[in-house]
Amino acid sequence: MFQNPVLAQSQAESKYGSWFVFINQHRFNEKFTTLTDIQHRSWEYAQNFNQLLLRSTLNYRLNSEFQLGLGYGYIATDSSFENTPDEMNSSEHRIHEQLLFRKKFNKGVWINRYRLEQRFLSNDGDGYDLAHRARYMARVNYSLSPKFFLSAFDELFLNLDRPVFGQNRLYFGAGYQATPMLNVQLGFMKNHFSSANYDRILLTLWYNSDSF
Repeated sequence: MFQNPVLAQSQAESKYGSWFVFINQHRFNEKFTTLTDIQHRSWEYAQNFNQLLLRSTLNYRLNSEFQLGLGYGYIATDSSFENTPDEMNSSEHRIHEQLLFRKKFNKGVWINRYRLEQRFLSNDGDGYDLAHRARYMARVNYSLSPKFFLSAFDELFLNLDRPVFGQNRLYFGAGYQATPMLNVQLGFMKNHFSSANYDRILLTLWYNSDSF
């Protein structure tokens, strides 16, 4: 979830915002893994809070290429670019189901993710409204060396009601494999909505762990 600002939209679009992301992928056995991510998003680089996302997905491995996933997320959002008196912030509880397809090639991997979301969005009446959304992401990770790699993805968001178009995210970045379990990624993302476009710098810390 990434809402348009209530105020000062042109100012918000002119800034380079930031997403600081921590991801932990934990393997319980050959079939089950969890992917947990924490994201802190800002309207401006490392300041002017926009959103906090807490999410976890339980994945089941069907074979070497396909995984099924079920997950939950909590999202707290300040949709205004500047702090205003008595502003109303929002929250969301989100359930998602997904199918993940991975295909290795040469020095890289091609990833396709199909996701359905049931979004419980807070409203002015101290309740929640239910909305449904579909997402498709195509991602390529390409290894330059044992330590360095490139990454790119495009993700389309479609509402299952009107308006149909939600947003599109286009990302390019590079990563450093610090240890077999830990890598750091830095990249740039163009976040396009029907009425606004935002530039975001992403810094991601990815940690792998296992129980066996």
